Amino acid sequence: MHTPKRRKRRNTGVIAARSARLASKRHSVKHLLISSVLDFSVQCDNRGPPLRPSFPMQNPQPALSSYADDEISLLELWQVLVKRKALILTCFILCLAAGAAFAFLKAPVYEASIKLRIGQVQGNGGLLENAEELSARILAQYGEDVAEGIKRDRPFITKASVQKGVTTTLQLTAEGDTPEDAARLLDDVAKGVQKTHTTMFEGNLKPIAERLKSLEEQRTALQQQYVDLTQLAEQLKDRDSVQASLVMLERGPITNSINQQDAERLRLSQQLTPPQTRPTELIGEITAPAKPSKPKKALVLALAAVLGMMSGVMLAFAAEFISKAKANGETKA
Repeated sequence: MHTPKRRKRRNTGVIAARSARLASKRHSVKHLLISSVLDFSVQCDNRGPPLRPSFPMQNPQPALSSYADDEISLLELWQVLVKRKALILTCFILCLAAGAAFAFLKAPVYEASIKLRIGQVQGNGGLLENAEELSARILAQYGEDVAEGIKRDRPFITKASVQKGVTTTLQLTAEGDTPEDAARLLDDVAKGVQKTHTTMFEGNLKPIAERLKSLEEQRTALQQQYVDLTQLAEQLKDRDSVQASLVMLERGPITNSINQQDAERLRLSQQLTPPQTRPTELIGEITAPAKPSKPKKALVLALAAVLGMMSGVMLAFAAEFISKAKANGETKA
């Protein structure tokens, strides 16, 4: 049988053995770590310092490559234009020739313009005719459009518009195959409007003129009464002073009536003077145009040149594209 001392010694031996094994394991792990660190140090000495982790940075090479690609594409475009210069020049010349033919062979069109100031009568309806209504009437009678889908041959009125800021002035523009046609039509239109407005103007003036005539007759009669009363008062002055004084007092109402009529006559006379009252009239003179308004030769030639250049460039690129497509198809075949 084992005594307590033997048991105690046995347990102590087991613990010591376990401690020795743990110490051996720790020593081996420590030795392994030291070896790994030494190996890593040797590698760092041979290869240089290890790179630190960093965020990816943009590589400037793609930008340079893109710039190079742009240079190449522009160079290729220029080469295409140089290669197809004959096509571009041909297209440019054809368009320019077509524009020149249109500009110089098309029949010229001439325009003449005039301003028409609408008459008015102050205090009796204002303007003789509303400017917008007059414009519509002139265009309906002399404009290009006779009816829907039906055009009038030249000459005709192309514009009858109210001048901006001046509602009493109408701008008229006529278009004709010759300068004389345009000027003649404007003259006919202006005379027709003036004739119509003259009748209206005289009709509006008639009541005012009649009133002035009536006031003049009444004033003459009152003045005669005033003279008669004055003479009567002079005759009665020596015989009956009281009666003469009464006759002199009767002249007061007559004087007041004469003054009122004079004020009304002055007001009506002012209404009949310009610019309150005036007939319809032309501003300036109708003159035949010296140069045609259409076609605008410089503008037509400039547009033809631009169109010819653009069309030539587009055709050049289209021809180059078709040529390369055919070449690629033959290569694959």
